[in-house]
Amino acid sequence: MVENKEGYFRNTALNLDKFANREFRTFWNKTLRIKGGYDFGRENETLSSALGKNELLGALTRTAKMLVWVLNKIEKDHCLNAIDDNSIKTTMSKLNAPTPVLNTFLWKLGSFVYALIILFNQNANMVSGLGLTEKTENYIKIFGVVSYFLFTYFNFNQSALKSKKN
Repeated sequence: MVENKEGYFRNTALNLDKFANREFRTFWNKTLRIKGGYDFGRENETLSSALGKNELLGALTRTAKMLVWVLNKIEKDHCLNAIDDNSIKTTMSKLNAPTPVLNTFLWKLGSFVYALIILFNQNANMVSGLGLTEKTENYIKIFGVVSYFLFTYFNFNQSALKSKKN
C-alpha cells in the first residue's frame, strides 16, 4: 500500500505532463506553435516549458496563446517560469504540498477526462467510428488535455495557498 498517496499522484501528474509533451509532440507542433518555433516533445520537458519557450520566440498559435493566458491566470507567468531550473524546484515543492480534500475530486475528474483522451488517441478507430471530422477530433483532444491540466494546476495552486496559510 502506498503511504503517501498525495505525493504519488502529484508525481504521476508531472510524469503525465512530460509524457503528453513527448508522445503528442506531432499534435502539439501542429496546433500550438507556428512554423519555425521551438519543437514540442523533448525528453523530460513539460508542456509548460515548451509553451514558455515558444512564447519567448513569439511562435504561439492563437490556441496556444489562449492556453498560456489561462495558465497565467492560474499562476502568474506559469509557462515562462517553467523554463527556469529554479522553477522546477518551486514546482516540485508545490507538488509535495498537502492536497485539500475538496480539490481531490477536481483532480480525479481531470485525470479521468485526460485518460479518455489518451484512450481516444490510442484507438483511432474509436474516434473515427464516431464519424467526426479531424478538426472536431482535435478539439476533443485539446479539450481533454486542457481540462486535465486546468484541474491539476488549480489543485496545485490551492495546495500552495493552503500551505502558505499554515
